[in-house]
Amino acid sequence: MKRTPNYFFVLFLGLAILNSCVSGKKLSYFNNIVRDSVAPINLPDLANRIDKNDILQVNISSFDDVTTKIYGASAGNVTSTGSVMNGYLVGSKGTINLPLIGTIKAEGLTDDELADLIVSQLVSKKFAVDPVVTVKVLNYKVTILGEVNHPGVIPVLNERMTLPEALGLVGDLTPFGKRGTVLLIREKDGKRIFKRFSLNDSQLLDNEFFYLQNKDIIYVEPNNAKAALSDRTTQLLPIVLSALSLVVIIFSQIFKR
Repeated sequence: MKRTPNYFFVLFLGLAILNSCVSGKKLSYFNNIVRDSVAPINLPDLANRIDKNDILQVNISSFDDVTTKIYGASAGNVTSTGSVMNGYLVGSKGTINLPLIGTIKAEGLTDDELADLIVSQLVSKKFAVDPVVTVKVLNYKVTILGEVNHPGVIPVLNERMTLPEALGLVGDLTPFGKRGTVLLIREKDGKRIFKRFSLNDSQLLDNEFFYLQNKDIIYVEPNNAKAALSDRTTQLLPIVLSALSLVVIIFSQIFKR
């Protein structure tokens, strides 16, 4: 019974050491920004290109009531949770099939470029007068995994979501996330790009990967403190269980008297 306090002392000492290790890590972002400075914004091409398997919402309004009603009834919409109810699927050939117009190439175009193409088709075929067309990708999303507080898939409602915005939506990194080697996986031109970057470095603000694209995957690795915590927990768990068992035995003997 005299050794019982030693078990708890070892446990609390280990937890205190681990806590100090985590707090000593570089948890802040963009450390090398000069205080009270002004820097130009170097924006890359932010336009996302339509890809195969994208689901598109197409809205058309014009003075032609028939055309407006046709597209108004089949334009597609999204629920409050971001799930797709209707829309035009970009097929394996990169095309969509629209009412009145028929098959039209969508892959590789931006939303605005496809909208302009639809306008030209409607006007040239005399299906609409002065049509106004908007196109939106309904299944635009990014996935964030690893050492973040709420990992998951994030629906993106605009074309200009930044990495900090996405991390904010998942509750930021945990104290055990490696801020110096965040991994981004991106599909582009039939290839898969792997890019690692540091959240501690302000150069990320001018990086093309600062702005996320459709289907990006972000993975935050656990740091050494997380591994140490896991190992320490494995080592201390039998000790804690033994100590608790001993306490139960002691109390049971006391109450029997």
